[in-house]
Amino acid sequence: MLVLKENRLIAFNKLKRNIIDNGFCTACGACEGACPVRALQVKGEKVERLYDCSTIADLCPICYEICPHSEPLLLRSLEAVYNAPIRSEAVGYVRKILLAQSNDSKIREKSRDGAVVTTLLDFGVKNKIFDSAIVTQTDKDTPVKPKPSVALVPDDICTAIGTKFFPSSVIRTYSEAVLNYEKKDIALVAVPCQALALRKIDAWKHKISGKTKVLIGLFCFGTLSLDSFLAYVKKEYKVEPSEIKKMYVSSSLVLDTNRGPIRMPLSKFKKHILPCCKTCIDYTSELADISVGSAYPLKDWSVVIIRTKAGEDFFNYVVQKGIINVRNIEQEPEVFEGMIVAALNKRNSGLIEANKLEQTHSFVPVRLLRETDSLSDVKVEDIMSKDVITVSSNMTVCELMTIMTNTTYIGYPVINENNELVGIVTIEEVAKVDKDSRWKTTVGSIARQNIDVSYPGETALDVIRKMRKQGTGRVIVLDPKDPQKILGIVTKRDLMHLLIKQASESTLSGSGIG
Repeated sequence: MLVLKENRLIAFNKLKRNIIDNGFCTACGACEGACPVRALQVKGEKVERLYDCSTIADLCPICYEICPHSEPLLLRSLEAVYNAPIRSEAVGYVRKILLAQSNDSKIREKSRDGAVVTTLLDFGVKNKIFDSAIVTQTDKDTPVKPKPSVALVPDDICTAIGTKFFPSSVIRTYSEAVLNYEKKDIALVAVPCQALALRKIDAWKHKISGKTKVLIGLFCFGTLSLDSFLAYVKKEYKVEPSEIKKMYVSSSLVLDTNRGPIRMPLSKFKKHILPCCKTCIDYTSELADISVGSAYPLKDWSVVIIRTKAGEDFFNYVVQKGIINVRNIEQEPEVFEGMIVAALNKRNSGLIEANKLEQTHSFVPVRLLRETDSLSDVKVEDIMSKDVITVSSNMTVCELMTIMTNTTYIGYPVINENNELVGIVTIEEVAKVDKDSRWKTTVGSIARQNIDVSYPGETALDVIRKMRKQGTGRVIVLDPKDPQKILGIVTKRDLMHLLIKQASESTLSGSGIG
């Protein structure tokens, strides 16, 4: 019987080693909600394993692959928004950007900005466009503590009005809506990492996937650690958690308490942002159908970014019904500039922070890649890894697993007895092979054969496009003079290193933003 070295191929062990133990978990609840054997549970701001799931599913990769901070499925997640006609360096894939405001003055009075999200959800549930909505309400004893819930009627939505600053397991609640309530036309409100987790679940084609009618993303500077922040407020301002009624950001962080408002400098507020949020480069929830955020300094309006056909159709319908007012964002250049600068600031600071973490951590959360013009200036030969490990097509799956447990790679070029490239094999193909058949199944029989390759003179932009086309995280580099000779391999991580390097050089040269 094969014993996996240090259980490296057990997905939860990898999740724990790379994400949880490093403090990178944002408690979105995706791993708990998607676990097929109910082995995981979010407790506070961490995920715990209730029992050893490897005794039931030794190669189940779900919990690690759908984590928004892991490497897999990033490019496949882009398929949800990739058809948008505009590709913005700052805010991702776009169909249109506009200003919007709820036509319901009562909802606006309870909310901040334009009350767009609440109005969209309220209209969708009332008119049975959605059969439910996943929202974040507040805890009875600690009003600022988030409590994700399944909203079935408009009153449920109204109780969730207001910005939430702390981790909320909305993807776990989405799973509950699908599995326990049997909902299939769900509206989900999410911050960027939660939106990415949902798109990964869809890309994975999990049984809970495909049940989202509209995904509404929120602009996000980062999520605060609940315990850390509340302890600081109690010590610094002598305010109990139960006394804080709500929080919001203006020029400072404002805590609305029983004693009156308390204004906290943003520098103090940022010290309590979760570690993973500091490396995040997504400010505007780039994977949502509709993204909504502040239109500062414009009062009582929100910025809305339409990204998908589903989002566009729904939003246009609501506007046609007179429920939401809209304006061209070009009429408010200061608002547009503020959004773009904020997005670029977060992108740049996230990459710089990732560069710092790389000096002290063996793993850094992988951020979403985009087709940026800067990638066209870099040749494949300058970023490819030249020490390529190949595997024989005659090798058994068990022998391949042994190699995987002794290296840091989960994908390999496959060659035949004549040293000719015949395909590529990854942990995804291995996981589909029954345990009892792995001793006799050859690598050649499960390898992907229709693969796209690259050449040294091509650019990093060419590579990322091939990755998206193939739905893979690696491209093999061949010698143009000898097409069977493997010169190297380029992975998503190689591209991330490139982006981090470019951001670092930009900052050092004085041309960085922020």
